[in-house]
Amino acid sequence: YENASQAVTDRKLIRRINMNTETRDLDALLSDINAKVTQLGGYMENRQVYTGSSYYGDADSRSATLTIRIPAEKLDGFVAHVEGNSNVTSASESTEDVTLNYIAIESRMKALQAEETRLLELIDEAANLSELLELEKRLTEVRTELEKVTSQLRVYDNLVDYGTVELSIT
Repeated sequence: YENASQAVTDRKLIRRINMNTETRDLDALLSDINAKVTQLGGYMENRQVYTGSSYYGDADSRSATLTIRIPAEKLDGFVAHVEGNSNVTSASESTEDVTLNYIAIESRMKALQAEETRLLELIDEAANLSELLELEKRLTEVRTELEKVTSQLRVYDNLVDYGTVELSIT
């Protein structure tokens, strides 16, 4: 039972929430959301605010579209806060389990690190210039691939550690 529980807590889940809300005071709601995002340790990834147009008679029609990143463990609290401070007209959530991909990339990274270590040892023992050049060429390839997989893991870590909220407000 303990191993099953451990497997569940080690899952790499990417959560995305889409919400459409409406409010009578856009400025107050935007200010409130900004404060909550900061309080929770999140950040605004994208913000677009439409302030209406007096030329076309829709000066009262204002809206905002926000992409917000919130620490995963605080995501439900943020959603509840938005629900409590605006009228939610629709909402959806998706969760993507990237555990197997993450483990595969992590394994690839460990294999590359082991190969890098071994290549460095072989370079120290190289018998001639030709052998040295061939080993250094392979070392460069391994390091390039290692940077790539490390970057992929960082992207996954960010997507897992911070849930994404797409919030449209009218």
